[in-house]
Amino acid sequence: MVPPLLQTLSNAATARLVLLANHVIHSEPAAVQKLKPHAGRRIDLHFRLPANAAWAARLAEPFPRHVGLQITPAGLLEWTEPTIAADTPVPPAGGLSVTVDLPDPLQAVRLALKRERPPVTIEGDAALAEAVSWLLKNLRWDIEDDLARWLGVPPTQMLKTVAEGVKQALSRWRPGNPSDTFRGPGR
Repeated sequence: MVPPLLQTLSNAATARLVLLANHVIHSEPAAVQKLKPHAGRRIDLHFRLPANAAWAARLAEPFPRHVGLQITPAGLLEWTEPTIAADTPVPPAGGLSVTVDLPDPLQAVRLALKRERPPVTIEGDAALAEAVSWLLKNLRWDIEDDLARWLGVPPTQMLKTVAEGVKQALSRWRPGNPSDTFRGPGR
């Protein structure tokens, strides 16, 4: 059983992720137009943990494994309860069941560095599945643009340079490789 404080934090995190998804969708008019015709339909998200990974189940315990979303008339998403909270997802009537196969943490970092997503299975209404598939393939959060609005362009460019350096260092790093020792400046 998840303690009430962790459940509250989990709900707050889920609500913020839905807000972020809506921010990304709203920033791309084509995405909003793809979702508007499906207003009122439901999308049930299911997160499948790696097989035979007891540590993953323990780590993911406070987080929801099933999330329900409803498409609003504005072409955005509203967080609701999933129609079914089972490990065998069933698409809601006229809606979709989207299953995300979560990788282990190291694989998740590798996918993030390559700007790839974990495997996703979509079942249900074909027209809505096409719209959601388009969103998954084409939507990207332009974090640089958002930061530039808040911080200004020069600080954002400096953060981008630092982030690219970290990304390059992480992409070269291989655990257990003795040649991957840190060499500071001038060494």
